[in-house]
Amino acid sequence: MLASALETYESWDLKKLSIPSRSRLYQLQPVGIRTPMVESLTGYIERLAEAHCVSPDVLISRTITPLLKQIFLKSRTSRDLRSLFDRATAINGTGNIAIDLVQALKNLTLLKDLDLLTMLFWAEVIPTRNLFRSQSAWCAVCYEEWRLTKQVIYKPLIWTINSVQVCPLHKRYLCLQCHHCQQKLPLLSWRSRPGYCSKCGGWLGMNLPVKSSSELINCSTLSEEELHSQTWIVEVIGELISSTLFFNSPPVKEEITKSLSLVIDIVTDGNIAEFASLIGIPKNTLWMWQTGKALPVLDMLLKICYRLEISLLDLLKPEQLAAKSFTKISHKTIRRSPTRRASPKLFDANQVQEALLTILASDNKPPLTMEEVATSLGCNRRTIFRHFPDLCRAISAKYRSYGKACHTEKIQQSCREVKQIVLKLHNQGEYPSEARVSEIMTHPGYLRYKQVRAALNETRREIRV
Repeated sequence: MLASALETYESWDLKKLSIPSRSRLYQLQPVGIRTPMVESLTGYIERLAEAHCVSPDVLISRTITPLLKQIFLKSRTSRDLRSLFDRATAINGTGNIAIDLVQALKNLTLLKDLDLLTMLFWAEVIPTRNLFRSQSAWCAVCYEEWRLTKQVIYKPLIWTINSVQVCPLHKRYLCLQCHHCQQKLPLLSWRSRPGYCSKCGGWLGMNLPVKSSSELINCSTLSEEELHSQTWIVEVIGELISSTLFFNSPPVKEEITKSLSLVIDIVTDGNIAEFASLIGIPKNTLWMWQTGKALPVLDMLLKICYRLEISLLDLLKPEQLAAKSFTKISHKTIRRSPTRRASPKLFDANQVQEALLTILASDNKPPLTMEEVATSLGCNRRTIFRHFPDLCRAISAKYRSYGKACHTEKIQQSCREVKQIVLKLHNQGEYPSEARVSEIMTHPGYLRYKQVRAALNETRREIRV
């Protein structure tokens, strides 16, 4: 009876549970991954620091720097951190600093896709030269809307790109200085905080109405065509930033050369000089790009795409260009204004020689340089030198001698002035320190010369005796 009353329960599983890895920093999700408004890596570092209630310099020096493979900071002193902040454009770029910081943050947060907060995906086809602006830019309306709707305040990558001047969402010009303290702001600094000025701490958002195209033109130096071009640039760069899913692997520079060769063949039947003239770039530069010896910077890629009425993605996919129609641009006539060759000017050697002798014998002060002599005679300086090298050297030597004499006189004058100042301060009961003497000197920069410093030290010894 007791045996029938017993119940059978399922056995316990004593196997040890697998606990997922814990990140050292919060797994703060980046904003706008694979969208035109994806967050920048510099902005992500600011948000990550704010989430941990520390400043960016503390986060970088104490947490991120120990994980960096390459030594960008010799030490964690304020001087070395300042050098990193001064190179903050490289954090969003395509080089070793961006690669190392992305990997370090991946290890700290255990998040993937942090490389999409930079331009690393496009490293092979877009050079970093003139790619990023050195100062912060932002849309005040975006900040204000995000705050009112309680969205995340962050810094999009597209705001950091030098070619972008207007906000992709509101089509108004990005702000370049704080409207509180009128200061320009660095991309990353000790006190950086998304949405706030790193100088005065003021809120950077403003609830301003979106201006019309005509108002935008009136308050800027851009024409209507340039404004249309800027709107197109914002759309094309936004499309580029958000299109990483459409590539099986990062594009390589050979695709740029293939695309340029294909376009030149279609538009101008392979005539590089004609295509260069049509686009408005030097022929040799275009040849360097086409042969792969150099890469065009982003501004030049945009210029080519704008004239061809294609996107950057089209230029990075040569197989798609064959289906494009370039009849509109290929049928445009290239107007070349006929330039008449200037008739060569006769060189009167006797007259020039007489003028050079007169100038060499004159006592005018200061004497003329050879550049000034050539201008006054209306002749090329090299032509004069080819005919009269000795006279030209004599005139140049005369000018140099006068310059040395003037310099020597100024040093002697500064020595006399220093002695007078030292004696005057001593008589007034004031110690003639170097800083105090330099304040009174007419040209304090001359204290760097050993003769003037010797006069200062000698006079101070004399008054002590």
